[in-house]
Amino acid sequence: MSSEKLEGVIIAIPTPLTKEENIDVCSLKNLLEYCVGEGANGIMILGTMGEGAALLDKERKTLINTTVEQVGGRIPILATASAVSTRKTIQQAIEIDRSGVDYIVCTSPFYYKYPDPESLLTHMERIDDAVERPLIFYNAPIFTGNPVSTDLLEKILNMKNVVGIKDSSCNYSNFVQLLRNYPDKNQRPGTIMQGDESVFDSSLLFGADGIISGGGVAFIRLLKQLYTAAITNDRLNAMKHQNNFTTQLLELLSPNPQRNWVYSIKKRLADENIITNPYVTAPFLS
Repeated sequence: MSSEKLEGVIIAIPTPLTKEENIDVCSLKNLLEYCVGEGANGIMILGTMGEGAALLDKERKTLINTTVEQVGGRIPILATASAVSTRKTIQQAIEIDRSGVDYIVCTSPFYYKYPDPESLLTHMERIDDAVERPLIFYNAPIFTGNPVSTDLLEKILNMKNVVGIKDSSCNYSNFVQLLRNYPDKNQRPGTIMQGDESVFDSSLLFGADGIISGGGVAFIRLLKQLYTAAITNDRLNAMKHQNNFTTQLLELLSPNPQRNWVYSIKKRLADENIITNPYVTAPFLS
């Protein structure tokens, strides 16, 4: 599975939980089947929407193992390793590497600031040396506090096991510059995917290989329509679908998206009987 190029609409799923913050295995299986049935081109777990940094190690293992078993190779699975230190990130990455997941997603370390680019480069080089499965670098400075320049992204993209980048920096000019540096999709060292949900249409029209969306778990078919329109250069429909997606997502997240964003997505899934309850990890509020 992981030998194929990663592209299309990748859905970063929320993690269904019980009231005690254990994995709701039944709801997880239902959610995975829903994503596959709606046409997702891949599933990402343990990411930002998945509350990966907040889960206990035993819950991470349950989530990974259940996902691998339930999906059964039908579409690619991406699992995230993200921690404060390189050593801890490598530990998570090795556990994922042994699990049967198709891709390991890695972020910059969080909490501490690392202004020297060499720190972040060394971080990724050590992870690259520690695992065998393909790596996706997840650039999310809003959450990690460590921005990554375009030059550094290129160095990471050219590491031996790195096969792609998810850019959620919300720095569109840097993202476009990365695409300009690799205008031919077939000649890129890896896949370049947009994680900023406000610019999916323009990113795909400019040449991005795919999109990774957490909020999009509630709108998979709409995102598939957006993706198809964009890659066939149907600009008007791509923009129409983007406007439709943005409007519906903002309505779903209102009135206070910064307080309730994970809960709001889970609440929609619970209302549609895809998961049982919209429980979130503390200190998120329900």
